[in-house]
Amino acid sequence: MASGVIIDPCSLLRTAPLATSTGSLVLATSELIFYSGLVQPSIRKKSDSILAKYWRYIFPRGVSLVLALNITTIGTSLCNIFLKNPHSQPLPVSRTTFYWAGLIGAIGHLTFVPFVAPPIQRILDNPDPEAETSKQVDIWLGLHRIRMLVADIPAWLAFVGAAMMTDR
Repeated sequence: MASGVIIDPCSLLRTAPLATSTGSLVLATSELIFYSGLVQPSIRKKSDSILAKYWRYIFPRGVSLVLALNITTIGTSLCNIFLKNPHSQPLPVSRTTFYWAGLIGAIGHLTFVPFVAPPIQRILDNPDPEAETSKQVDIWLGLHRIRMLVADIPAWLAFVGAAMMTDR
């Protein structure tokens, strides 16, 4: 006879930060590929004519998704850290260690806001379709790459580590 539990809530909680950080990383990678394509020299002039209008449409939707993913990652990481695991053992590296590392990465993503906000604001405020908006996108892309390398990828790797830890 089955126990009646189809899905273990503790397993869902343990894997939730991995799922949401995967979503963040997929979104960040997609943005990198897509926006890098729009600033290539062969189409840069054409892109300059539409980038500001495009960002005004996309940005509110994208930032909402990024915030939802990061807040969920942070919240579920904190739950995993502070809800006592009955099987926890005093290991030098525990599941909690990985959750702390991932949490730092997720918060690290948000600490880039003061750096990415100015170029984004210049893109959104640009009323001139002839202006070189692609230069601001280049600045944002540079910061975006750094943010992915120092925050998003390390957070994701930490959550992979947390998900792979076994209870003994």
